[in-house]
Amino acid sequence: MKHLILTTALVAVFSAGAQAQDSRFTLSEGYAYQQFDEFNAHSTNGRLGYNLNEFIRLEANAVSGLSGSSGIACPVGEDCSAVEPRARFRYGYGVSVAGAFPVSEHLSMFARVGYDIANFKATAGPTGNDSGLALGAGADFYFNDAHGVRLEYSRTEFDDRGDASSWGISYVRRF
Repeated sequence: MKHLILTTALVAVFSAGAQAQDSRFTLSEGYAYQQFDEFNAHSTNGRLGYNLNEFIRLEANAVSGLSGSSGIACPVGEDCSAVEPRARFRYGYGVSVAGAFPVSEHLSMFARVGYDIANFKATAGPTGNDSGLALGAGADFYFNDAHGVRLEYSRTEFDDRGDASSWGISYVRRF
């Protein structure tokens, strides 16, 4: 919910002065389904992008976990007799560089590489922050000059927790 409020506030601020400018900024808010090695999670995501040119953009993202804890297998070498092993994705953030390929006036494909940091809470196994290289690909489809939809797949190779896959859909606003 806080992502939605923040996105709405940023849209209002940027909309006021963005009418005569070229569309350099994008702001998106959406949903992602994430598969970690040990469990699955649902989250909201927000992303601020800056187009350096038609083909390259910089992006910063923030992710907030929605679902509660998920049962996980007891990690090797740990005693789980006193507590049921559970894990939860709490939040994350990251930065990336994306290469875009404009297919048409309203459709653009992209691939991105970046670095993500995520926070996990677990009763057994790794807990706290973990980070890693993130790779992704997807498409932005715009209904008009300002409003669109973003579909994407992303994979993050975390240092301690293993790999995570994410599928997302977002509303995108160009400024």
